[in-house]
Amino acid sequence: MRSFLVFCLLVVQVPFAWAWQGVVDQVIDGDSLKIRHESGRIYDVRLYGVDAPELAQTNGPEARDAAKKLVGGKSVNVQVINVDPNGTAVAVVYVNDQYSLQAFLVGSGWAWVYDGHCGLKICTRWQSMETQAKAANRGLWINPHPVSPWKWRQQRHATGKATSVKPATVKKRKTAKRRKTGKKAPADISAELQAGQ
Repeated sequence: MRSFLVFCLLVVQVPFAWAWQGVVDQVIDGDSLKIRHESGRIYDVRLYGVDAPELAQTNGPEARDAAKKLVGGKSVNVQVINVDPNGTAVAVVYVNDQYSLQAFLVGSGWAWVYDGHCGLKICTRWQSMETQAKAANRGLWINPHPVSPWKWRQQRHATGKATSVKPATVKKRKTAKRRKTGKKAPADISAELQAGQ
């Protein structure tokens, strides 16, 4: 019954799910990638359902390096769950059609399952993997009280270290670049692939 409700919720939120293949062009941090589609276009992809430490945070570089070691320069399958308002694909990224980058990061202790942002059935498996990584003191769990990225971001914002001016500037630049280059969103790629182009 729960699976059916999750499916219904997804149908309402996402009219269809799409998948495509690409090569990881850049690992920005533990949960953000740039993936080159076979058409040559590069898309921003954020991992669905998990949150890795920010680069400026303790274990941030290690989380990025773990992701880079697994998928950097390699072919992956991208199962898009949603596209955020900035045009970033929120997706499950599969390696060799066998396992997800999310499972690798959570299981090796370099990411948290993002509570409240992970509602698919697979999230239960990732939560179990997180519990095992924590019990084994793997990755960031070597610290008995690691600070989750969402709490770390809140703390930085509260202390005034984060400003709203910088993200707004970045968003405007990305939007202008997309218009200038005519890049299509991953949904457009899906439509092209389904049409046989």
